[in-house]
Amino acid sequence: MTKSTSKPVSCDGCQKQFPSKNKLFQHLALNSDGCLSPDEYAEYMRNPRNFEKICVLYGYLPGTDYQRKCIPDGACGIEGGQHASWLLTQAIDRVCRGININADEEVDISWSAEKAAAFKINRSFGTQSRNLDAAHQDEYTGAITEMLCTNTSPLFFDFTNDDNPKEEDDSATKEQRKKKVTLWVQAVNEQLDHLLSRFTPETKTNDWSPGRIRVFGRLSIPQKKFNPESDVVHRRVDYCFPADLLYVSKENDGNSTMSETAVQLQVDTMQQYMDKMVSFPPGQKPFRAFDAGKTADRRKANDYLEAPEARDRDKFRPAIRPDQVTLTYLGLMKKVMQAFTTQVEDVDQNDSGAVLEKRFSDAKRNKQKQHSSAKQQKMKQKEPQKKKHRKQNQAPNTQDKKCNEEGTKEADDSTNLPAKRFLRRKRFHNFSPNVLAHDFLAYRRLDRIYHRGTIRLDSTTQDGSKSVLHTGSRPFVVFSLTGDLFLYQQARRVIGLLIAILRGCIDIDILDLVFDENYAHLVSAPLAPSLGLMQGEATYMTYEGRLNMVLNARRTRAFSKGFNDEDVVTSVEQWEESVLKDIAKGWYLDGTGANGQLNAERDWLETVLYPWAKKARGELDNYRRWKAGELASSLPPVVSVGTSVPDVYVKCLQLLREADANGAWPDTSAQRQLVMLSTPNDESLTTSLTAARMAAKTNNSESRSCAYSFREGEGGASGSFSVGIMPDRSSQPKGNLQFPQLVKAAFELERALFPDREPSSTIAINRNAQFRPHTDKGAGAGQSTSLIVAMGNFVGGELMVEGEKKDIRYNGIEFNGWKQRHWTLPFKGERYSLVWFTPKGCEGMRGIDIDFDSLSREN
Repeated sequence: MTKSTSKPVSCDGCQKQFPSKNKLFQHLALNSDGCLSPDEYAEYMRNPRNFEKICVLYGYLPGTDYQRKCIPDGACGIEGGQHASWLLTQAIDRVCRGININADEEVDISWSAEKAAAFKINRSFGTQSRNLDAAHQDEYTGAITEMLCTNTSPLFFDFTNDDNPKEEDDSATKEQRKKKVTLWVQAVNEQLDHLLSRFTPETKTNDWSPGRIRVFGRLSIPQKKFNPESDVVHRRVDYCFPADLLYVSKENDGNSTMSETAVQLQVDTMQQYMDKMVSFPPGQKPFRAFDAGKTADRRKANDYLEAPEARDRDKFRPAIRPDQVTLTYLGLMKKVMQAFTTQVEDVDQNDSGAVLEKRFSDAKRNKQKQHSSAKQQKMKQKEPQKKKHRKQNQAPNTQDKKCNEEGTKEADDSTNLPAKRFLRRKRFHNFSPNVLAHDFLAYRRLDRIYHRGTIRLDSTTQDGSKSVLHTGSRPFVVFSLTGDLFLYQQARRVIGLLIAILRGCIDIDILDLVFDENYAHLVSAPLAPSLGLMQGEATYMTYEGRLNMVLNARRTRAFSKGFNDEDVVTSVEQWEESVLKDIAKGWYLDGTGANGQLNAERDWLETVLYPWAKKARGELDNYRRWKAGELASSLPPVVSVGTSVPDVYVKCLQLLREADANGAWPDTSAQRQLVMLSTPNDESLTTSLTAARMAAKTNNSESRSCAYSFREGEGGASGSFSVGIMPDRSSQPKGNLQFPQLVKAAFELERALFPDREPSSTIAINRNAQFRPHTDKGAGAGQSTSLIVAMGNFVGGELMVEGEKKDIRYNGIEFNGWKQRHWTLPFKGERYSLVWFTPKGCEGMRGIDIDFDSLSREN
């Protein structure tokens, strides 16, 4: 028997000592020695000092106002995941304190941005650990299941059996535990219903709902380090939408051109299309009995057929098998889905990014092997006493020692082993407004997209009368995405682009464009409506083994404890069915058009998808020309723009040219070079963005690149440095001392161009720089509005600000460089640009006030 690791505790009433809290709470609850009265015991359990860490499995759906985005005036109900988790903690606290739902009391259910910022909770789809906008959950979205960890009063029969962890609980104890948890879940749900009932605005119609939250189960978590947000292995996100959104009529519904790569079911009418989509419930694969003639172990087949999870298997089988035409259509759709996902590829030794990623993957895997090996050795040292009759000085097992030595050798030599295959991640910078190609979070793993289910709403109401929605024949499909982490809006934009490709709004090679890290333009994928999005579930395979518990609702015998109870799994399935029906009904709220198409569909197609497709087709043509090396050659000759320079720019441009001609242009920092397109003179030195980012991250601040080491041309020989005043007063720009007259002329130019603008503190000076899409979150973090202008003999080189082209050649424009994504279009010729701004920490400081005469004397 394994010795308990719990610390002994004493009863405050009788001072009797117990080996664990589990035994103490049983003693107090049973009141065996009359230590505490029932009221005293209840108070004892409410003391936070005696709380335990629990995880709660729950689901939620936002209120009607937020689903429809009727936000500005009087919106109320559940806003989203953060609000739902806050309401859940309030309900748990009320149960802990024994507050009766019938008590006449004031309940504060108000929700605000200030509360959201202050509320910190560990949950599956939260962002407490990362605290980055790019990782935020999409607003106004629900969840089928999510896990939340908090501390509350214990249920003594719900404790892990820490006195004897390997000994199975008897059936009576299991039933008592289950009853306790069931009563607790019921009490929390009643409190949630009570809180939600307080959302009763008089202006709402009968169709309005404050939203819903449902708790399914509770588990005690003995592992204090477990974090449901950061310890997730996989996340699933679901999107439910009308199936006919994938269908294009012969009239093309206003989309003038259909791509040859469109995936369409060959039918004549939309009704025929809907009739061919066979319904099946989400997440349920049809159970199949073992073929006795092909099964070696007949007992295994019998056990499977008699298992509780197989008792209702027939209801999961589709009533009708799709015909061959429909199966072919679904197969082609699946191939398009697979094009979005990350794939295992052969490592190209000439691809520095692939080699680097493979090396990181091997190092991580070897570290996990070493950790697992060390854990196994530790477990062997804690074998039961009856197995430790061997001599204390016996030599260690030579086989184990050999395995350990080989594992260590493998870890040490991992970088020298030939790289064979690796999982190629993709950059999802075109799928989230809060992340860019060079950002670490953009490099994501999307494991799978699949057709999870097809549902139909009932065409009759509960009383048997006809429904005003007439929904019986319209199918709604559920597409699911699985991956390690989903960026803000990533899932909705993946679905939006998938629909665009299937409908033929854009050719499928648009995927080459949106995932190409070297194409220095943003082509954001179309954003699907938030109405259909919901978080599916999070899985914790690593911690399931550590805790010996099932941590997401599913039928399995892997562990005896966890969310694998039949009642829990059934409750989750019923909840998912009801949530999907509510989301499907939400698509009907705006009514149906004369042709049978939902108005919500038509509005999204006309206001989002078709305008996006028209613009994206032009960008796709540019991308194809860029890949063929024809884009730069399409620019007109530089002489076409003339060489005349407006008088106000003459002095500044002359000083810029002098600095360039003298070969004195300062080196560019590694971080700044990361967002600039530059081709080395020796093209064999070209590295991927992954390798460049790692270099920028690992190198110190002194690691800089010389502008003259790059080849002249489109974005080549680029350099960038800053002058003026910086927030860190101890480390001011060296350019002030090196180019005092240029700095002075540049600040004077700002005053001449925009005399009413508050003078800036800092300037970024760029030479032949073509920038990738970026925001100025380095030294410019928290900055004021930027002012930019370009000068020199060049063509092209326009500034793009959130997709809007701006000609800045001898034409200053203002924009928010801190928040708005901006980049440079290709150009030919000599191009200099100046960007004036005031970083956070330099407010009220004016670069024009620098003593330039003193700097000139020092120089």
